[in-house]
Amino acid sequence: MGRMFVARHIGDLVMGEDTSGRLLIASPYLSDGNFMRSVVFIIRHDAEGAFGLAINRPTERRFREIVQLSSTGGEPREDDFIYRGGPVEGPLIAIHTLAGVGEPCGKSESDKDPHQGNASLDPSGTKVTIHDHPADPFGSMSIDFGNPPAWITGDDDHLRILLKRPDAKVRYIAYYSGWGPGQLDEELRVGGWLIGKADPDILFGDPDTIWETAVKRCGHDILHSLAPGVHFGDPNRN
Repeated sequence: MGRMFVARHIGDLVMGEDTSGRLLIASPYLSDGNFMRSVVFIIRHDAEGAFGLAINRPTERRFREIVQLSSTGGEPREDDFIYRGGPVEGPLIAIHTLAGVGEPCGKSESDKDPHQGNASLDPSGTKVTIHDHPADPFGSMSIDFGNPPAWITGDDDHLRILLKRPDAKVRYIAYYSGWGPGQLDEELRVGGWLIGKADPDILFGDPDTIWETAVKRCGHDILHSLAPGVHFGDPNRN
């Protein structure tokens, strides 16, 4: 299977797709030095362009080096290295798994459950459900965050909280990746990127192996889409 056929086929699969909350995995044919073998978590992708964060380019700088640490609250986490999220200068932010701190990233299922009353979904993926109950004439409300793949924050207090929460998975990221209107769509069309699911084990995995793992999983998914029902080997095994 030739290079151009592979690129064209992958482009056909993703053309016009909203990649918000997904991973962009640099194609083996992508030669741009800013993104070669990069995996980018897309925070937003719409008609105005796209914004994302590379998750596999750590630097030697640590977050503890740029903040004043409190003497209380335990030892800071060991994995506080700052990653370079792309070629565009921007504020220091964090993606993480501590629910409720910052804003949820990505999408959740928007299908309405007929047994849960009236549900609405805001752009962040948070579902608010109004429950009707005979004993409560005004109804009651619950919030389901939809199990997003990650949360994002640039708040200084939040960043410090995450430093003392080793139970949460965290990536501190400076700089970002940005595309103008239609730019990312064109790169997808010509096969510059593969699209993958933003699994936490990839988002917060070993940066030295993230790209290889993501490429294998993406290829596995493409094979399944071409041959439904055919069993393929575990993409994590050689």
